[in-house]
Amino acid sequence: MKIIRKRLNDMIYRTGLILLAVTLIIFLIPELLSVEDRLTWFFLNHAITAGYFLTLWFSGRLRRGREGLHPFFLFLLMFLVGAYALNRNIPVFEVSAPWFAVTIILCSVNYIAFAFIRVVPVPVRMVMFFLLGLSLCCFLYMTIYILPFTGFGLLLFFFFGISLHVLVPLLFFLYTIRLFRRSYAKRRPYKLAFWSGIGITVLIVLVYTILWRMNVVQMNKEYSRWNNQVRGTYLPAWLHVAAHITPNPVTEKVLKAEMVYTTVDGWDRSFFNFGSSLNWNEARKHDPLVMIASTLGGTSGMTGEERIHILKYLYDSRYEAEERLWSGDDLQTTHVQTSARIWPRLRMAYTEKTVSVKNSLITKWTNRQEAIYIFHLPEGAVVSSLSLWINGREEKGILTTKAKADSAYKTIVGVENRDPSVVHWQEGNTVTVRVFPVMNNEERQFKLGITAPLSLEHGALIYRNIYFDGPSTGSTGEDVDISFETPPADLQRSGIFSKGKDGRLTASGPYRADWQVSFKDEGLAHQLFSANGKVFSVAPYRKEMAAADVSDVYLDINSAWSKQEYNSVLSLLKYKRVWVYVDEMMEQVTDQNRSDLFEQAAESRFSLFPFFEVAQPANAIVITKGVVNSPSVDDLENARFMDALKEWLAGGQHIMLYNLGGELSPYLRTLKECRTFRYDQGDITALKGLLDDHRFPASMETDQRIVVESAGMTINETPGTEVSTAPDHLQRLFAYNHIMHAMGPRLLTGGDESDTLVAEASESYIVTPLSSLVVLEKNEDYERFNIRDSNNSLGNASLAGKGAVPEPHEWALIVIGLLLIVYLKFRPVLFKRTAKI
Repeated sequence: MKIIRKRLNDMIYRTGLILLAVTLIIFLIPELLSVEDRLTWFFLNHAITAGYFLTLWFSGRLRRGREGLHPFFLFLLMFLVGAYALNRNIPVFEVSAPWFAVTIILCSVNYIAFAFIRVVPVPVRMVMFFLLGLSLCCFLYMTIYILPFTGFGLLLFFFFGISLHVLVPLLFFLYTIRLFRRSYAKRRPYKLAFWSGIGITVLIVLVYTILWRMNVVQMNKEYSRWNNQVRGTYLPAWLHVAAHITPNPVTEKVLKAEMVYTTVDGWDRSFFNFGSSLNWNEARKHDPLVMIASTLGGTSGMTGEERIHILKYLYDSRYEAEERLWSGDDLQTTHVQTSARIWPRLRMAYTEKTVSVKNSLITKWTNRQEAIYIFHLPEGAVVSSLSLWINGREEKGILTTKAKADSAYKTIVGVENRDPSVVHWQEGNTVTVRVFPVMNNEERQFKLGITAPLSLEHGALIYRNIYFDGPSTGSTGEDVDISFETPPADLQRSGIFSKGKDGRLTASGPYRADWQVSFKDEGLAHQLFSANGKVFSVAPYRKEMAAADVSDVYLDINSAWSKQEYNSVLSLLKYKRVWVYVDEMMEQVTDQNRSDLFEQAAESRFSLFPFFEVAQPANAIVITKGVVNSPSVDDLENARFMDALKEWLAGGQHIMLYNLGGELSPYLRTLKECRTFRYDQGDITALKGLLDDHRFPASMETDQRIVVESAGMTINETPGTEVSTAPDHLQRLFAYNHIMHAMGPRLLTGGDESDTLVAEASESYIVTPLSSLVVLEKNEDYERFNIRDSNNSLGNASLAGKGAVPEPHEWALIVIGLLLIVYLKFRPVLFKRTAKI
């Protein structure tokens, strides 16, 4: 305690601690308040630091024997804070990787603690000396990194000493050595701890560099193998790399090197703040391990675009690769309001997501940013409404063709910088929503409505939250309100929900993407929706079996398969020709090569089966197993593989596909949307039954009937007029799935848009590959881009839904209204009779 009192009674040392705290607060203010003008705050920091240094100088505390080492370290720490403050305006270092930022903070605290080392226990001293060795390595690295600017900094020192910040790492390195020598340096345990800190740090760097080099060699080897093929390959070389590398943190950083993480190759560009020219929405970072490993171990030979393709699938990073017209770096999702209406007896739901997004940047300068969201929809679901709040007022979206909506949005956002919002269909059950502008320190709000089937699984209906990728949700709140048309049986819900007296489920708290509600399936009710001379109804889906004379079986093998599954399937196919696709070649399975073919094929993390290689599609079946993370069709756009596939699809080919388990890959899911397959799924026993019976489910869909397989139902359209007892969402679901069925292969092959299908989308007011919803600021904007609302359509969907069965309180209002009409109509007659009496 005597030593502690001595330190704290030292006026200069105590003042240094206070000023260090003040500089830290000043440093944090621009970050916490998202202030753009940060140079003023730096100068305030710099003035405090310079003032403390002059105090040390004129007080004589820097002379030998005046116990000035610990106060000098307080000055160095202030100088370090100032260096990082200056770095915001002159970015010598990119934003530090989280682990490195924590390490620097820990080392800084350790420097302060050395002033009190005599009062701490020996084990704590050992840790302190270990951290001192770690600090030496960190500041040596920073000294070397910044060395090219040291001469530049010394030449310009006369400008208020600002450029002398380049000397901060060197000063820390030199005075760390001095601190070690002055603090029990001759004692063996402390010396061992100090050198252990250095040794372990060097060991970590060496191990990381070796792992880095192994990943780079593996990538470059696979890439070169396929990139230098004499014969043309169907797939680009990067796809073969993606199929065979193992995803881990080092692999991810190798792929992001220079694009996100600073490397030697991009170091000069980083300093001059040019950033990356690649379309990747992630802040650039400085990671010493990546910098050292890439310098010693090299980088991947693939282009940035090829590495982006791999990152999109391998790390589910499609949001980061989305095309942007404006930055969205400072956007945060602040709140999500989820309101849902569920019709258990129709196995469908309508969900409205009201999302608030804020630009957290506080600045006197105008700052516009673009908010982009990717919503992941259930299979067969469709977007049926869009709203954007403009000047505090909700403006509904208007449905138009995708081309018109895209043209209007890009023109207004890219050139005129005014208010639009647009939602586009994307393959793989996703849609993108774009909102512009989100101004600095302001909040925008939009609402998206989704009509979706429920998922029927093992006798239970499941409603899953519709989640999204978008601006940060780290501090996002969510309110959920779920109502049911009829009371659900055996309701199971996540713990976040509470149940009200009216049967509603409500929840309030932080945003969660993965909650769900389930209840017993009580069968489909006979309810109808009628509009424009058409009646829509639902019926249970029962597979219609058709003859299947299978002569060739193709196994779509990837890492999801087990050897046991492979052998079990082969045992069913003794009298059929069996094929496996390996290294872009179709190989027939024999007793001699069966094991080798499986080992080769199972090394691949995903598979892209070439259906165009099937000789006789009518007599062939492909057996697959789902892999969620794999490239999508748009990743293959410029590959020979896609050209061959489109040519095959244009021929109207259909093939049997059997899924042994797991969710279909994005590639197969898109082809399924194109109605390419006669599809079924199940286990090996069910497969045996199909093969033994020579039967397979037939395609049941027609222009009057569509299948919603996930909900176990069909939706039928018949001519006529009936009283509607079902919501209009029934028509919307039918229209979306019918359009997908009617377009079929044209989803990929292209071709003229059918006026009939465009009209069907317009009538049902749904987002499809042909249509989009858009909100523009002014009526003149709609007229300029020839966007007109249809008078003969369902319009934007709502939670009530046209034709829906009224709520109890609505029935009461209806009855009261009818009684009032009767009273007003017959009142004169009643009064006359009363008068006669």
